[in-house]
Amino acid sequence: MLIPILLLIFGLVLLWIGSDFVIESAKKLAQRFRLSHVFIGLTVVSIGTSLPEIFTNVYSGISNLRGIPASGLAVGVNIGSSITQMTLVVGLVALIGILKATRKTLSRDGVAILLSIIVVFFMGLSGFVSRLEGIILILLYGVYLFFLSRDERDDRRKSPLLSEPVDAIEFKDGKLRRHPIIVCLIMLGGLGLLILGSKFVIDNALRIAGAFNLTQTFIGVIILGIGGCLPELSTALKGIMRKAHGISLGTLIGSNITNPLLSLGIGATISGFSFNRSFLFFELPFWGLTVLTIMLLLKKNMKVEYHEKKEGVVLIALYFLFLLMKIVFFRHV
Repeated sequence: MLIPILLLIFGLVLLWIGSDFVIESAKKLAQRFRLSHVFIGLTVVSIGTSLPEIFTNVYSGISNLRGIPASGLAVGVNIGSSITQMTLVVGLVALIGILKATRKTLSRDGVAILLSIIVVFFMGLSGFVSRLEGIILILLYGVYLFFLSRDERDDRRKSPLLSEPVDAIEFKDGKLRRHPIIVCLIMLGGLGLLILGSKFVIDNALRIAGAFNLTQTFIGVIILGIGGCLPELSTALKGIMRKAHGISLGTLIGSNITNPLLSLGIGATISGFSFNRSFLFFELPFWGLTVLTIMLLLKKNMKVEYHEKKEGVVLIALYFLFLLMKIVFFRHV
């Protein structure tokens, strides 16, 4: 059993490295359009950091078509990764830096996450998310991006300075890597690593679940959920270190919208996904609770600051509460 565990870890590392290549390349290309930090975080970076979940869902859908059920892994990694981001990742970042938000971001994107959770909840009531419902999720994500783009254009008209602070996400390497062709090649290499990593992750997660008599839901939410949020943690920390607070918060918020709508939608469109009842009565409500908690923490002064360590401690404590409840009450569900 040691080999499947090592191969699973290797697959998660490939997903992490591959997504990082894609993210850095996409950010460099996005700079040419002089987009703001928040917009890049909510779209380019959030989609990029969600690539592990997206590719895991794609390969899970393909496994379902081959007669190898993997729905629990697919849905679990989306929900587990999102909960881990909103608790453990935001909490850790809050202990070492500052997360800032605007009232528009808080009201628009916080509400968008909650609505996404509600939509997925009602779709899952039947015990199955169909291909048609997967298409609906993708379309809803497209609608969200449309309104986001419209707000971005309005903000740039009102404040041209929004297009200026792009240096914090610039490549630090030589001029050769700045060439668009080199950037695109790096992006393609990253996509290749994502494809290979998703195969290693799903195939070996299924073996581990069978060997230890664990449910796919448990493996997806706990193990793959932690692995899936590594790119978000890495990107958020980079944003904090480079004083690009908009990217840090935008990445975490945007990924929590990308996961349930785009990632789950793409996977469900391929084969449809079975929906475990624990998602309905534990994971989704807990996810909604963590989002509301963060909105309340930010509402006071639009910041989660490092000198107010109690905020980070509260969020980290929420993660371990989630972990404890999952292991004790929902381990075999």
